[in-house]
Amino acid sequence: MSQIASSTGQASSTGQASSTGQASSTGQASSNGQDLTQFDWLSAMDSWAYAYGEPEVLGLVKQAPEHFIVTEMMDVEPSGEGEHYWLDITKTRLNTDAVAKSLARFSGVANRDVGYSGMKDFHAVTRQWFSVWRPKGDALEWSTYQFDGVQVNQVVKHNRKIKRGTHKTNHFQIRVLGLAIKENAVLENLGGENIETKKEATEDVIRLLNKRLNKIRKSGVPNYFGAQRFGRGANNLPQALAMFAGSKRVKDRNLRGILLSSARSWLFNSVVSARVKAATWLSLYLGETVNLNGSNSTFSVVDLEAETVRLNASDIHPTAPMWGEQNAAKKTDNASRDHQVATELVELEKIAMSDYTLLQRGLENARVDYQRRALRLLPIDLVWEYDNGDLCLSFELQRGQFATSVLRELVSQG
Repeated sequence: MSQIASSTGQASSTGQASSTGQASSTGQASSNGQDLTQFDWLSAMDSWAYAYGEPEVLGLVKQAPEHFIVTEMMDVEPSGEGEHYWLDITKTRLNTDAVAKSLARFSGVANRDVGYSGMKDFHAVTRQWFSVWRPKGDALEWSTYQFDGVQVNQVVKHNRKIKRGTHKTNHFQIRVLGLAIKENAVLENLGGENIETKKEATEDVIRLLNKRLNKIRKSGVPNYFGAQRFGRGANNLPQALAMFAGSKRVKDRNLRGILLSSARSWLFNSVVSARVKAATWLSLYLGETVNLNGSNSTFSVVDLEAETVRLNASDIHPTAPMWGEQNAAKKTDNASRDHQVATELVELEKIAMSDYTLLQRGLENARVDYQRRALRLLPIDLVWEYDNGDLCLSFELQRGQFATSVLRELVSQG
């Protein structure tokens, strides 16, 4: 039996796969991960592979907060009774943590008594729920709460705190401005035709974008963590390494969590890029762990042919590792998994992470739990239109997925 089966209509790779089919390294060699002090994280990030080749069209994203609107879709409706205030809030150019701390100050409670499901974008207009636990004291007059950039849409009581990761999806409305064809893309994609008028250029832009959007709607995009996960200038990674080495003491639990997440996400993205370069991100290997769409459930591929049918129907997705410590039972399971999984996949993942062994060891020592995450992202209900030369997008994503990863495959934002 073949060790790998391809999804029909598989997106083309970047052509950067090695002759063995294994992903090449980032080109930023670091002595097998033993010295990352001078590592160029931004260049390595730019080298992550595109599923459909580098976009031919330039576009401007987040030129104003109202051009990037996010609405959190919750699974739970507040009951109207209980010790927790649930606040439906719209924030503009604010991070989620700043709003949470302002709610704690207003309510006279500890920061830990304020809950929210997910962190939302800063350069955006975002709508999400917060909870405030206040079992004692006079009822709060929320009409007097003020925080610049915050609008309280409604306040409802409930008997539970909002925990992280409890929302179902996020809905995005995005406007992309400044659409234009990259000069070096004209000959490659338009057959060397001269563009003589603005109208013709606009028609060519629309044709190129529609082609990509239809591919994305059918096959999805690589499920990369967005650049914002790694901090400004990817500075979270050097901080994580310093924390792992003991040269940086991190007492703030929130900051520690951010740095750990950045390290895991970097390793994950490196493996995803390797799968894209090897043209196997829309394929299954025998024995690999797959994710059931819309859930956290995973299982191993035994019947390659049958599971490929489910892959093509978007019922399941290939996965990549979210690195961490493996307990005794998990080590046994994974040792068994590696024995059964196609050798090509085991080697591909090992090579993709080989420059970052310091991140791997640091996560293991921090006792972060090892998991697997889907490496394909499928936008839900993706629709688009053109308005005064701008591209207007609407779609939903599962929690933890990044709209910027969809935009990365669509337009070049340089």
